[in-house]
Amino acid sequence: MGIPSYFVHIVKNHSQIIKKFQNKDINIHNLYIDSNSVIYDGIREIEYKNCNDSFEKKLITWVCEKLLYYINLIDPVNRVLIAFDGVAPVAKLEQQRNRRYKTWFVNNHLSMINSEIENKWDTTAVTPGTEFMNKLYKGVLSYFNNKKLKNLEIIISGSNSCGEGEHKIYRYIRKNEKYHFDTNTIIYGLDADLIMLTLIHSKISNNLYLFRETPQFISSVDRNLVPDEHYVLDIFELSEKITEEMTNMNNVDKKKIINKNCINDYIFLCFFLGNDFMPHFPALNIRTNGINILLETYNYLFGKTNDVLIDDKKIYWKNLRKFVEELAKNEENYCMEEMKQREKMERRAKDKLGTYRTAEERLMACPMYDRKVEKYINIGDIGWQERYYKELFGVEINDERKKQICINFLEGLEWNFKYYTKDCPDWRWKYNYKYPPLLEDLYKYIPYFDTEFIEFKEENPVMPLVQLAYVLPRNSLHLLPHKIYEQLVVKHKDWYKLDYEILWAYCKYLWEGHVVLPHIDIDVLNKLVIINSN
Repeated sequence: MGIPSYFVHIVKNHSQIIKKFQNKDINIHNLYIDSNSVIYDGIREIEYKNCNDSFEKKLITWVCEKLLYYINLIDPVNRVLIAFDGVAPVAKLEQQRNRRYKTWFVNNHLSMINSEIENKWDTTAVTPGTEFMNKLYKGVLSYFNNKKLKNLEIIISGSNSCGEGEHKIYRYIRKNEKYHFDTNTIIYGLDADLIMLTLIHSKISNNLYLFRETPQFISSVDRNLVPDEHYVLDIFELSEKITEEMTNMNNVDKKKIINKNCINDYIFLCFFLGNDFMPHFPALNIRTNGINILLETYNYLFGKTNDVLIDDKKIYWKNLRKFVEELAKNEENYCMEEMKQREKMERRAKDKLGTYRTAEERLMACPMYDRKVEKYINIGDIGWQERYYKELFGVEINDERKKQICINFLEGLEWNFKYYTKDCPDWRWKYNYKYPPLLEDLYKYIPYFDTEFIEFKEENPVMPLVQLAYVLPRNSLHLLPHKIYEQLVVKHKDWYKLDYEILWAYCKYLWEGHVVLPHIDIDVLNKLVIINSN
């Protein structure tokens, strides 16, 4: 998923880097496909008729044919890497668990409104460790083993291989730097993370391009772009535009010197906008002015200097402290400006209540017409900071608790930096809260000196069945082996609540909300799975 609305931001601000795909424009050596989105495309295309086996066979065939379509369309001459999501870091499992519970909530709510709502295939089966994902891997492997595709080398990384699809792709690129420096590579995928990852790896090669279809709504953002059309994003050109935005230096030589660090810093700044592992700050919203605030503050502090926030090896905490201090000075003003925007959006949402075409549209918009928590916090009124922590963290705040939250967030910044640039430093780390600390508090706990919050650990990822048991809601536990399922519903049914709260303060859509769920002890879960897998 990456950063919500980041692709829209690129379209609005850097549309010149988005070019209609013409496979004769460049000689393409490699095609790497982040393939999970292809599965979901197939789910939307194929009609489900209450028969899992029949549907799954059709879906696997559809995915194989769609992958072949992309290969024929892009026509690489050397290599194809087809990467499906494998076991993810625990930080991502939190997001997956949230998403699956929200899907269950929406489907359950809609079925109560309309008892005749069509039965759907359980999309939680698109998770490593399920029988379906094993069938899919075997099906794709068999399909391409039987295809004669010129002299193409085809590499298939299934869900049985650890790592998110996009990170598998860049791990492969890092392991083969010289090869990718000398060749042209197109990467297919819809995740905004791919833009970030490609930017940060542009130091390996200037010949990395992103290929994707445009979403249906794209013409409402830019009339020159056509929905469902094939486009290529020129990442090298994007990196040049970002460098110009982040520095006041116009001298070409100086630009070359700081180019790499500017891109590193840009990626790091975007962590403050939220991603799959970290929440965004209420003061910094990419849909409004968040990214401009970050870039303007950076430019003001560092634009005329060679100071940076990070390099390839470490975070310069002293500079980050200076940066967050500057943001914190205006945090309340930024938040109040956001609230003005949200009040306008609330009025529009309430005006539209009677015009939504479906119950699902009304449900998705509820964060905009039900803002009771935001109004209780009432940013700008005396004591709003205490109310922020009480409502969104469920605690009476004190200095020790603030320190815990802020240190965990600083860990997250470093974890993200290492995950994007090197590899997963700690497969078990996660951010423990639904919302970030306030910037005025975060600033106080940023060190003046060089230090590391996150060190690389040799610990292996969790097993696929552990991930599956961690992220599934109770109604989908049947996807687990029966023995594990029985143990979970008997001994740990408290992990799988049927009633739960969704926090959506400062969100635009329900799917951005945060589900409040019981803590699952992953070590206890791991032991249970091992004992009951024999």
